[in-house]
Amino acid sequence: MKLLLLLSLFFFTNIAIPSLEPRERVLTQAIEILEELEEAPDSFLFTSLLKKAEGIAIFPEVKRVGVVVGASFGEGFMLREDENGRFFGPAFLKMEGLSIGPQLGVQSQGLVLLLMNRAGIEAFYQDGVTLGGNVSVTAGPIGRSFSAGIDTDFSSSIYSYAISRGLFVGLSLEGVHVKADRRANERFFGKKLSLQEILTSHPAQDALTQKLVRLIKKLQEKGEEL
Repeated sequence: MKLLLLLSLFFFTNIAIPSLEPRERVLTQAIEILEELEEAPDSFLFTSLLKKAEGIAIFPEVKRVGVVVGASFGEGFMLREDENGRFFGPAFLKMEGLSIGPQLGVQSQGLVLLLMNRAGIEAFYQDGVTLGGNVSVTAGPIGRSFSAGIDTDFSSSIYSYAISRGLFVGLSLEGVHVKADRRANERFFGKKLSLQEILTSHPAQDALTQKLVRLIKKLQEKGEEL
């Protein structure tokens, strides 16, 4: 009963129509998240991994709600960078997942996934990807010193970071399902396109995405060689 009440609260508190189109809102919030990461004192490893990444996925608001059994929902997008530094996208995404364990209430946090190689990107080309299932996901390391148990050879296909109320931490993701938001992509590009078509044939051109790309490149310049 409590879970039903919390789920009802989640949906009814998110009915208000935003002033921006959903796609514009997601992109604007993503810029805000990366600006927050830019100011984080422990973002050295994040910017260094971003410099090496072949793509990035950002979910500005992932809602988590539950009692014992929890549910996660979120909207986001991904960009791919080719060998010449040109970005393709955005390809819009939906995230959903279930979890079991001690949990109570409603939480919202930003999520950033660094896609380090072709395997990490191409996993999203399928009809949905389960993080930790179809593709390996590692909690992103932070700071200039970190646990020796956290992927010291930086071989993971995807690194995940969470941003919540000014906190910047590596996040472990298992069993979260991500798939294409077909409706959002069709409205943005004016026709039906697969994620692969968007991320290989449609360079980032609109003003808002270009602003985001400039910020990503600025962060990449701060990254150091690992």
